[in-house]
Amino acid sequence: MRLGGDAWNLPGDHRGIGRYLREILRIWRERHRKRIEVTLVVPEWHTWTVRSNYLREVDGYPYRVVSRALHARAGLDALWFPFNGCSWTNFDLPAIATLHDASNFVVPDYAPETAAIFRAAAEKCGVLLTVSHFAQTELARELAVPPERLLPIAPGVNPPRAPEPIALDVAALQPFVLYVGAPEWRKGIDTLLDAMTFLRQRHPEVTLALTNTLPDTAKLPANVRLAQLGFVDDATLAALYRGCAVLAFPSRYEGFGLPVLEAMSYGAPVVCSTAASLPEVAGDAAAYVPVNDPAALAAAMQTVLDDAAYANDLRRRGPPHAATFTWEATAERTLAAIESAT
Repeated sequence: MRLGGDAWNLPGDHRGIGRYLREILRIWRERHRKRIEVTLVVPEWHTWTVRSNYLREVDGYPYRVVSRALHARAGLDALWFPFNGCSWTNFDLPAIATLHDASNFVVPDYAPETAAIFRAAAEKCGVLLTVSHFAQTELARELAVPPERLLPIAPGVNPPRAPEPIALDVAALQPFVLYVGAPEWRKGIDTLLDAMTFLRQRHPEVTLALTNTLPDTAKLPANVRLAQLGFVDDATLAALYRGCAVLAFPSRYEGFGLPVLEAMSYGAPVVCSTAASLPEVAGDAAAYVPVNDPAALAAAMQTVLDDAAYANDLRRRGPPHAATFTWEATAERTLAAIESAT
């Protein structure tokens, strides 16, 4: 099969969706070259000027890169849109789209303008993929399509990376609460900042380490040690997962929640909210707190910090649970779904 993968957002996207696409492409080229040949379809007309930018994002693998304007001449059998809907609709080939969640429909002021590309996917694509049963239900309701039109295929988690030298002094942060994700209301960053004010009353020594930079409008917790690390590479993120006292994930809305499983794979205790897909993803390997409840979040983190037996139980439960989610399974099921559409 000759598949055109819509790669418009690949350069620089190192969020969950970017990782999702990179890992699936990696598995396909390592294990399924006889079944699938991928061409990266990009918005730029002059592809020779941008080709290196896209290939840099896929370990330099020499994919063919074609402009979406010329895709009909590329001999493709089908198109796959992995970035939440159809970013363009001028095509007649069989098409598949991955819709990761319904945030833009249900979260206030969360990119409502993108609803159109989700609806375009529902109209133009024969197969719709998503990442959890929760997302399947939400998207079916918002798009007014039968739930069986959406196939839930969970993302995966790689085995833990071996420790390697990094620039960040992780030991200087300890003990620390780790937050991985964008500093958004949707992800409960305000709940976590408020919770740290409660936690500092018993544990003033704890640092809150963020793999982002807070906006200027954020309400910073008073007298709390705060490390705004910005974007971190995979080796640094692995060291943070290994070194943290707890991963806090108080999200209000998630289609999946990949950092929960990544942290578990490294044996980090996870405290997350009961919202959205998180109970489906975290199973019995996390501590749960109600959404929008900073006092409960602080109390749960304090229990992890104070009760070594409890923390060790979470550390024990996490790795085997995370190991049930593999990128190999994600890539295989995704490929089978794409093949079914052609």
